[in-house]
Amino acid sequence: MGHELQQARKQKAILLERTETISASVAGNRIIASTSESVVEEFIERELGAAHTGKKQRHVGPLPIILGIAGHRDLVPDDVPHLERVLREEFEALKKLYPSTSFILLSALADGADRLCAWAALDAGMRLISVLPMPRELYEMDFDEASTVEFRELLGKSEHWFEVPLEQPELENTFDDILEHATPRERQYARAGAYIASHCSILIAMWDGIPLDKIGGTSQIVRYKLEGVPEPYAPPHSELDAPDSGPVFQIVTPRESAERPDNPFEIIRMYPEGFESMPEAEQAYRDIYKRMEGFNEDAVKYAAELSGHFEKSREYVFPKAVHSSMPASLKEALDFYAIADVLSQRFQKRTFATAKVLLWFVFFAALFYELYSGPIVQPVMIALYLSMFLLAGASYAWANRRGYQTKYLDYRALAEGLRVQFFWKLAGLSDSAADYYMRKQKSELDWIRHAVRSCMTETCPEPETNEIWTTEEGILGRLKLVQKYWVDDQATYFGRAAHRDEEQLHRNERFITFLFGTTLLLAGIQLFLPQQNLYLVLCIAMLPVSAALIHSYLQKNALAEHTKQYDRMSGFYHRAKMHLEKLIEKGKLKEAQNFVAELGREALAENGDWILTHRDRPLEMPKGA
Repeated sequence: MGHELQQARKQKAILLERTETISASVAGNRIIASTSESVVEEFIERELGAAHTGKKQRHVGPLPIILGIAGHRDLVPDDVPHLERVLREEFEALKKLYPSTSFILLSALADGADRLCAWAALDAGMRLISVLPMPRELYEMDFDEASTVEFRELLGKSEHWFEVPLEQPELENTFDDILEHATPRERQYARAGAYIASHCSILIAMWDGIPLDKIGGTSQIVRYKLEGVPEPYAPPHSELDAPDSGPVFQIVTPRESAERPDNPFEIIRMYPEGFESMPEAEQAYRDIYKRMEGFNEDAVKYAAELSGHFEKSREYVFPKAVHSSMPASLKEALDFYAIADVLSQRFQKRTFATAKVLLWFVFFAALFYELYSGPIVQPVMIALYLSMFLLAGASYAWANRRGYQTKYLDYRALAEGLRVQFFWKLAGLSDSAADYYMRKQKSELDWIRHAVRSCMTETCPEPETNEIWTTEEGILGRLKLVQKYWVDDQATYFGRAAHRDEEQLHRNERFITFLFGTTLLLAGIQLFLPQQNLYLVLCIAMLPVSAALIHSYLQKNALAEHTKQYDRMSGFYHRAKMHLEKLIEKGKLKEAQNFVAELGREALAENGDWILTHRDRPLEMPKGA
């Protein structure tokens, strides 16, 4: 141990220097390596490339479901085959439930459960991201020679691996204490466990179920997943916010150092509090994973459409000229945004088209009824009247069954969350948009937060060597890019959008007034005619119907609310633009980064309000026609 301690201390200066370098990079204090293509990279190459060639291969979408593992190190050797069988069956069941979705396992690669689960996941065709609780050189001191060989082999099979940052600011003391296996070393295990608990959608706990108070132990990680990760391992949040919690799938696992449980290898599914029953909790989380599966199904199904608009969407947010020098993690974040954006636009077009079709059917139903009441008293008019309502109902059922509006709004919310996340990463911030996005709407939109977190877990950045992204001058340049392509662009967009919607609103309001005015005029003319003019009466009846349908369309699209919100956001981004310019000009980079973080949180809040505004106006059959 003395020789190992001496060798580790010699590496100390190198590790400290490396940690300081990475702290200024987009990695956010993590030392990271990438060994294979990410899910989104593989999707773009396979599916979007196949859309051009006409060849189709394995149909898996870009959005992964993240699994985590926490468990005992001292497994009973004779139990290993049984545990492998349980893991294999559980993984196969998940893949069968969500066939269009990739799975990624987060593992700290400690001896025992971590590695057993990692091998089982790899054998099941899943991906592995390794979360090391401390610098690799220190971590390997936990293992004997054979264990170190296995550890390095699993690192080589990982899609990414990274080291959880040492506690700041007492980096020197922390490093020394970690070497001596003191409490700070245990806190590093807790930091790694907290990362896994907060970033996975499902935590697999290979645990005997006996609660212990050990820092960084399995019991603590299970509690983090069920009750939420506390400070300092997670950002502070309001007590009114629902905690970031999720399900734990416990595999009852005996250990050599404790009495054997009565029910070894049983699977116990545990869910956070707040549900009235276990079936309700199970259904709530299945809905989340099903929404993620649906996103992947749509990405695969509409790969040709994605391929045609993908580059345009990326170019809209960030110019292609800068892509070549951009870190891979940023490119992947932008790719996720573009996929969500294109899919959102697809379903937006169909939502708006369906709304218009429904109103046209109602218009013609009213027209045929009025014709039957006056000029054309034929049974065919009643038949046409009824057919319009049948067609309207069929159109509504078609759109509702395919979830046009729900997917439009959900994918839009996902895209906007990813836009903020992209520019945060570009600014050198390690904040997760999922920590701040839609915290008040967990019950209905929680899948979006899971999706954002999955995207960002998938795009773990590797250490960048290009100075434009790592030096102080590079950070300054990146902040200027954030200002130009996010703050300035959004200020311009919202200003134009507010003006556009205001003009459209006023134009339609004038037209509605014209229709009602014309109705009154025609009614006045009819009063002075010696006998009833059936076609004039028809116009008197249909013009108000047209006005009412146009008004209904404006309400459904929340055009008046858009005008107010866009005008408010235009002013908000213009003020942000001026303030950020001042901070950048004065070289106050840290203050500028903090301001970008604050700006992102405000943007996420506004996006949440926008989504709720539209969810309050669902696509439905017109009433009272």
